[in-house]
Amino acid sequence: MKNRFYALMFVPLIFVACNDTSPAPTVNNSVQSVQTKIDNTVNTVNSSVQTATTTIDNGGSVKYVNNPLILKEGLAHIEGFSGTLKPTLRSALQQDKTQEVAMGTCSTIAMQMTDDYNKVSPNVKVRRTALKYRNPANKPDSTDKEVMYRLQAVNDGKPVVVDMGNTYRVYRPLKTTQSCLLCHGDTAKMSPKVTEMLKSKYPHDLATGFKDGEFRGAVVAEIKK
Repeated sequence: MKNRFYALMFVPLIFVACNDTSPAPTVNNSVQSVQTKIDNTVNTVNSSVQTATTTIDNGGSVKYVNNPLILKEGLAHIEGFSGTLKPTLRSALQQDKTQEVAMGTCSTIAMQMTDDYNKVSPNVKVRRTALKYRNPANKPDSTDKEVMYRLQAVNDGKPVVVDMGNTYRVYRPLKTTQSCLLCHGDTAKMSPKVTEMLKSKYPHDLATGFKDGEFRGAVVAEIKK
């Protein structure tokens, strides 16, 4: 099971911003901190008594299940996937108050970091998706949409587990924060440089017009059975 928790930590995947103002840790310290958290979760899961999977009937086509072990495993991968997000994005924002650097960081490294993580995690694939997505590569499938409509309606921040047949999917919802609005809020209030970059790189962008606290999207960990 521990192989499933092996996390490749380079630069984080930029999906949701934060307002944390604490000093950014070094890369080595960030990697060590996230890896320690994952190892602790692995130990907790390994010492747990096997819990029966309970199916949750919500009247839709998606098969939700209550499986604490899969939930722990999925969330551990999601944390490993985005564990150094805050200091990296904060550093990018500090470099240029127009947010152009942060926007450029997001657009150039996000998908590459997804690929890098998944190359060393053969039993688990982590990705980002949203109902209002920016990058076409993050376009949701039918299951994603149904799950996210539910997460959006509830908007309580709680993750869910879905049985896909050969795999499980763990969805961790993300809410919009004030810093997210720098490139996902009202376009009239964005930096002109950011709006120019959006029009150029993502001409069919759907991911604007958000307000603070709204459902933004989800990070998904798909785990082979």
